[in-house]
Amino acid sequence: MTSAFSRRSRVLLATAGFSAAALVLAGCSGGSGDPLAEDGASGGGSIVVGTTDKVLSLDPAGSYDNGSFAVQNQVYPFLFNSPYGSPDVEPDIAESGEYTSPNEFTVTLKPDLKFANGNALTASDVKFTFDRIATIAANGADNGNGPSSLLANVESVAAPDDTTVVFTLKTANDQTFEQVLSSPAGPIVDEDVFPADALADPADIVSANAFAGQYVITDFDLNQLVAYAPNPDYQGVLRRPRTAA
Repeated sequence: MTSAFSRRSRVLLATAGFSAAALVLAGCSGGSGDPLAEDGASGGGSIVVGTTDKVLSLDPAGSYDNGSFAVQNQVYPFLFNSPYGSPDVEPDIAESGEYTSPNEFTVTLKPDLKFANGNALTASDVKFTFDRIATIAANGADNGNGPSSLLANVESVAAPDDTTVVFTLKTANDQTFEQVLSSPAGPIVDEDVFPADALADPADIVSANAFAGQYVITDFDLNQLVAYAPNPDYQGVLRRPRTAA
C-alpha cells in the first residue's frame, strides 16, 4: 500500500464490500524517469488496488497497526525515514541526528519547516509529539492501541531551541533509535491542532490540514474513504510528488 501511494499525486481509498477496500490512485505519473521527480513528464489515469487493511486511528498516538500506519506514513513527517528501495533510515525532516553523549541523541531540524496549514514545525512540536504519546498511553486514552511501547527507552525529550531536539535515553548508545524515530511512534504532529492528553478527532485533523508529509488528506471517512493530494511544501527524504501541470 505505502509504495503504491507514493507513486501518484492523488490517492482515493474507497470501500469495496464489507471486508475489503479499493485503493484508487489517480493523477499524474512519471514518464521513463523517477516517478517522484518534479521535472519529469506528467501523465494520468488511475490504479485500483484491493486491501483488507483497516485504519484504527488517524491520530498517530492512537494506533500501532499496519492499516493506520500506511495512511499516516503518507501525510505526517518523520525525523527519520527510509528512502524508496532502501532498508536504511536517513534524516527526513531532520537535518542530522547523532549521539552527543552516551545517553543523549540530538536531532537538528531542517530550517523553515512548516505544516500544510502554514503553522511552523519546530522542535516544540517534536517534543509535544513524543510527550503526548506517553501521556495518552498513561491515561488510557489510546485504549491500549498506541505505539508507546516503542518509546520504552526514552527517558525525556527536550527542545532547547526551535531546531534542536534532545532525546535522553535510559540505555546508552541505542543503535536502534533512528529506526524507532521512523516507526509508528515517529509521525510528528502539530501542537496547535492535536490535544495534549486525548486523541484528535479525524475531522478536526483534516479540517485543520495538520499534515507535513508527502501528501495531505482532503477527505476522510474512517474505513470508507481517504483522499490525498500532493503537499508541495514537503521537505523530506522521499521528495515532493509531482502535481498536475
